[in-house]
Amino acid sequence: MPLTLQPLTEADVAFAIDAENHPDNRRFVGQWTAEQYRNALADPNYQCFVFMANGERVGHCLLYDLQNPDNAVLLKRIVIQAKGNGYGRAALHELAQYTFKILKANRLWLDVRAFNDRAKSLYESVGFVCEGTLRRASRVDDDYVDLNLYGLLREEYVEK
Repeated sequence: MPLTLQPLTEADVAFAIDAENHPDNRRFVGQWTAEQYRNALADPNYQCFVFMANGERVGHCLLYDLQNPDNAVLLKRIVIQAKGNGYGRAALHELAQYTFKILKANRLWLDVRAFNDRAKSLYESVGFVCEGTLRRASRVDDDYVDLNLYGLLREEYVEK
């Protein structure tokens, strides 16, 4: 399934917000407002993308800290709306290639809610390594949950 990255634009903001608020995603990812997306689109420290497959939007992501002097880019958010089609794995490979080849970063990292076993398995299958846990660092509904930190180094990434 060929998947491409396209810059997220104002026209994609409603899609991103709807995806984050979808019942299948809401417990696993933070939700932003349209204003937060507009601010990110204007901020050179962010790059926002939609994932396209067969001419349709199938997900989106936010890369952050592009101006980090340590060349460590944060995958702040990734949401795949069309689940079960291999788009998540394809999206992570596209992001890793973009991060390491275009941005020339040394490291791509993310945090994931510790109960999100599906996402953790996907990250590990692409080469991300669990580097630690932030205890009770994220609020979900009325509870605090752990976040696992995952990192992928340029020299560890194997293109698929």
